Amino acid sequence: MKRVPLKAGLLLLIFALGSFTVSGSVLPFTISEARRQTGTFLLTTSPSGVTLPQGANATSTVSIISVQGYAGTVYLAAQFTRGSLSVSFNPGGINVPAGGTVRSIMTLTAANNASIGTYSIIVTGTSTAGRRIVSSSAMFTVTVNSLADFVLYANPYSIIVVAGMTNSTTVILDSINGFAGSVAVSATVPFGFLGVMGGRNPVTLSPGATTYTSLQVSATSSTLLGKYNITITGASGTVSHTCILTVNVIDPVPESLTLTGSSLLSPTGMTLSLRNSGNTPITLESYTVTDISGGQWILANWTGPTILPGTTSATAIFIGASCETCTYNGIFGLFQQFVPGHTYTITVTTKLHNQFTFNVTA
Repeated sequence: MKRVPLKAGLLLLIFALGSFTVSGSVLPFTISEARRQTGTFLLTTSPSGVTLPQGANATSTVSIISVQGYAGTVYLAAQFTRGSLSVSFNPGGINVPAGGTVRSIMTLTAANNASIGTYSIIVTGTSTAGRRIVSSSAMFTVTVNSLADFVLYANPYSIIVVAGMTNSTTVILDSINGFAGSVAVSATVPFGFLGVMGGRNPVTLSPGATTYTSLQVSATSSTLLGKYNITITGASGTVSHTCILTVNVIDPVPESLTLTGSSLLSPTGMTLSLRNSGNTPITLESYTVTDISGGQWILANWTGPTILPGTTSATAIFIGASCETCTYNGIFGLFQQFVPGHTYTITVTTKLHNQFTFNVTA
């Protein structure tokens, strides 16, 4: 209140009206004046809209700008014109100094089951002083998309593992609705029956991208034959997915190697076309070449090819000057080259010590 003093004095009022006289005095007094709040404020948001997936949150900065010397406490609130999301302000009430700018953080959260679409929000700041109310508002939009997620699957989803051998599959992860993050991949295996070894882990997914890792499955010679299910799990935070890899463990059949063709490379080299007719890879480790006279060229430590089941491999066989690590048994100088039209006996030995003998004409 403003007190305004007026000069006081003794004022003699005399009214002459016939013989009637009136006199009196005016005492000191004050006048009270209410101080009015002046100015206003402006409310803005930055950004003025956000896009977020179900189950996520986003923030925007709410700025309160003093205009025309406004000073006071502004309280923030949000009103939806459609639907509803969780909205909070930090702080929710904020002191604005004259001529200054202050800020609050607005956090918006979409539940996992939030309706997909666009929400319009009126963000309002309100201040009261006596009977005077000052407010300012800004429109804010929120677009809610489907939950950011990923899918996980194995290709192939069913593999055959020969007892005592190993096979593998590729684990594929696809980003959905902009999912991005690190995914830890794990496998749950029937106890004591199978062994697994993973590739790159964890894997990182970018929005809209696909990434890969591998999973090797091994069976021992004592693994019971039959089908097994391996559960592959990918987890990132609260999001996780699984897929099933079916593993069929079968008994290995005896190694089977057949000759499908041959050709003469040089006087000291020949190519054999060998086909693996079994269900396990065959690795060749040594060979012997015998001519009609009984002379032999032997390569005992041979890094031969590994022939996969159902495939044919061109296998080179060398003797004489083309095979420095070979051992020769026979009459010296008698068997040094392949002679066109002559037949030779070639025996190859596998890693499992099985031998296959072929009669080959040069």
